[in-house]
Amino acid sequence: MTATSDPSTSRGYGSLLATPGARRFSAAALIGRLPISMLGIGTVLLVEDRRGSYALAGLVSAAYALGLAVLAPLVSRFVDARGQRRVLLPALAVSTTGVTSLVLLTGTGAPVGWLLAAAAVTSASSSQLGSCVRARWSSVLTAAGRSDEVPRAYAWEAVADEVVFVLGPLLVVACAVIDPAVGLLVAAALGAGGALAFVAQRSTEPVPRAAGPSRHRSALVSPGLRTLTVSMLCVGVLFGTVEVSMVAFAEERGSDVGGGLLLALVAGGSAVAGLAYGVVHWKAPLHRRFQLSLVLLAVGLLPLLAAPTVLLMAPAALLAGIAISPSLIGAFGLVDPLVPPESRTEGFSWLNSGLGVGVALGFATAGAVADAAGARTALLVAVGGAVAAAGVAVAARRTLVPPDGTQPDELS
Repeated sequence: MTATSDPSTSRGYGSLLATPGARRFSAAALIGRLPISMLGIGTVLLVEDRRGSYALAGLVSAAYALGLAVLAPLVSRFVDARGQRRVLLPALAVSTTGVTSLVLLTGTGAPVGWLLAAAAVTSASSSQLGSCVRARWSSVLTAAGRSDEVPRAYAWEAVADEVVFVLGPLLVVACAVIDPAVGLLVAAALGAGGALAFVAQRSTEPVPRAAGPSRHRSALVSPGLRTLTVSMLCVGVLFGTVEVSMVAFAEERGSDVGGGLLLALVAGGSAVAGLAYGVVHWKAPLHRRFQLSLVLLAVGLLPLLAAPTVLLMAPAALLAGIAISPSLIGAFGLVDPLVPPESRTEGFSWLNSGLGVGVALGFATAGAVADAAGARTALLVAVGGAVAAAGVAVAARRTLVPPDGTQPDELS
């Protein structure tokens, strides 16, 4: 991946964030999607504490992730058609009800099915904010005649995602020192505050398309989007496995907070790499960089398999995160040239859905493997997910080339 300096990118992120309204809607979306990194691990901690089983904790967390996968495309189609404010507010009500119900039911001996149902709807609003903020960046910058800056905006949001995954686990683990339920309630409060602040900013909200979603084909008619979604599913397996395995790894070694710290290091390595990636002008086409990032992601996970202690796992966790942001930046960046503008929010959401399904599989698999064979063995599933993601992207590489041959980085 050859890189050079370029006037359009050498300014960093200052001019991007000087866009009217950008700081406010980006900050609100960051806060509003903190629950994405808190609800999964928070559910693991709560269910394991109340029910004493990592396998059940992984299953309930999988229901949360699968709910995200199912709800995200559905809700996003309505967002494209009816506007962000009109859809996100009811979705927020559903999410808050789900979190509250999960907290109340887990400690009461309620049937497992009830826990699964409550967990499945907890992500209804927070899962949409990542897609909505990217759609808002694209709309605002394109309207201002600055479409060449859209890839940098997506890089900024990828870094924001990593900030979410640094702060979220730390917050939920810190809250769990008081009680695991506190972490989920704090997540619900942050999600509500961020979502309300985001939808209150009407001046930057994209104009919804005129017709309803039933009159438009799904964004999945794009072969490239299907390839990206399957790749993100495999990356999601990696995420879910690492999340459960790191917590189990630390607890096996007597550390209650070590799991959150290790997850924060993974996300921290990704955030630093994302910041650097976003201000560099790359000569290689985006689809090739995406494929290479996934290969590097698989290689970077290998040291996790050898670390014997939490202390030695720390640098391995940092290294494991370096290729995450470049992979996500590439995936979301490729949505722009592969999906029609009127379906862009849905396109972003399909990537989030792929991640969600993969996270669900990772949660369930890692929970069962960690219970049966230990956390180190469970980490093998993460490596397998990364290898599969790279394999899909390379095997279907022709579908990732935009129809007109241009790359997002080359738009001007």
